[in-house]
Amino acid sequence: MKSLKKSGFTLMELLVYMGIVGIVVVIAGEAFSNSTKFRIRTDNMIKATQEAENVAMLLKDDAAQMGAKSSLDESVEAGNDIFNTSHIVDVYMDPQNPIVDNRDSSSFRLVYSNKAEMDSLVFRRIRYDALGHYEAVEEVAWFLERTRTDTVLKRQCVIKDKKDNTIPDSPCAPKGSSGSSIGDSAVLMATGVHDFRVLPAIPRVRSNSDTLEYRSEQIFPLEGSNSFRFFSRQSEGDFVPLTTSAGGSSVTLSGFYSNYNSGEGKISDHNQWQKHQVVALLNDDKVGNTWAGLCSQAGNNFTFKPKEEYEISFKIPYSSTGADGNVNKMQMFVPGRDHMQVGFINLNGQRPAAIEDFMFYPPTSSNANNIERVMRFSVQDTVKRVCLAFSFAVFSPVVGNGSLTISDLKIKRGLHSNYHFDENVKNLPIQDKKNVKALKLLLSVKRGAKNGARGETGNVDLVIPVPSNGPRD
Repeated sequence: MKSLKKSGFTLMELLVYMGIVGIVVVIAGEAFSNSTKFRIRTDNMIKATQEAENVAMLLKDDAAQMGAKSSLDESVEAGNDIFNTSHIVDVYMDPQNPIVDNRDSSSFRLVYSNKAEMDSLVFRRIRYDALGHYEAVEEVAWFLERTRTDTVLKRQCVIKDKKDNTIPDSPCAPKGSSGSSIGDSAVLMATGVHDFRVLPAIPRVRSNSDTLEYRSEQIFPLEGSNSFRFFSRQSEGDFVPLTTSAGGSSVTLSGFYSNYNSGEGKISDHNQWQKHQVVALLNDDKVGNTWAGLCSQAGNNFTFKPKEEYEISFKIPYSSTGADGNVNKMQMFVPGRDHMQVGFINLNGQRPAAIEDFMFYPPTSSNANNIERVMRFSVQDTVKRVCLAFSFAVFSPVVGNGSLTISDLKIKRGLHSNYHFDENVKNLPIQDKKNVKALKLLLSVKRGAKNGARGETGNVDLVIPVPSNGPRD
């Protein structure tokens, strides 16, 4: 009989196989470890970003009412609601400083530490009840604290003033609190804070006339004045003269042409229509025979630039009596038939395509007396040397016998739009703080930084509009 041969691994083959298996195990283990580390890093990054975003949104909501000044004191049925603005002195930071240049009519303060990442934001606001009534003025602070092992972000609040003792202080510290009593009210908002910076939007309007950055808010009339006059356009096409009173803070217009055929009882034929246009000028002693000649003079024409907001504003006092002493026929103005508009014309008398005219109506009852009319606009490309003009066309039978007064006419630069920030510019002159309409939050939070590990960072770059800051709003 033949014997069966027994086969197996030699020692050398077994060692080779074990070496291969060992390499595979090492590679697989390294891959698994890297995968675990990557998953942990990803989780930490997601968690850090979410926490940074959550804190940023809390701060944004908290600061939204910064600088709010008015509160509803009484709601009058079938009448005008009554609002209270007596809290301004508490909402502003330092409005009554004996040194004029140090008077601070803003509602915030930024405190910068020696470290670039260690800012603090302090702001004031009104606390309202559910009906919009005044309850208290709060001063809120967001600030960083360093511990032995961490940097944390806290929020605290203290009462500056309140309606009466029935209003609870909570969640703020009582009025006059200091030291540890304020600290007891501080709330932990975030741990592992790596960066907390707050930048003010650099306002377009700057106060220091000795610097290149100076730009006044009021464009027309010249800053510090409220006086203007009108010059009536005439002897051009279908323009007919309009009677204007002397210049001043208000000017009355009368002598409107009526495009209504009383004999036939209907609007005149289109080819017989006439209109008025008056150009707004500085109320000075300069004279000229043409509106274009006057408009070409400095201070009477304007250049508007992109990335800025502008506004035209004026009031129309209600008058029950016309220029002739009888009932003011302007009360018979019919929207959609009669036309009043304000806008700009260039020195050729044409409206620039970049700026549309704005329609407006005269007040027809005392309820609309002296309401400020505000028309805001911006341009995509620079518009040069245009003049402000009011245009009128009357088609109702008796409106032409009425009169209209324009008062407090102004052109201003807007403060609300196109926020500009510079990380190298933090401290603004006190007089400019009132024109800040936005803050920028830069926040970084770290997670997973344990046992010497660097951890992962979540970053937030958030613009916070604060439209109520300052004296205008």
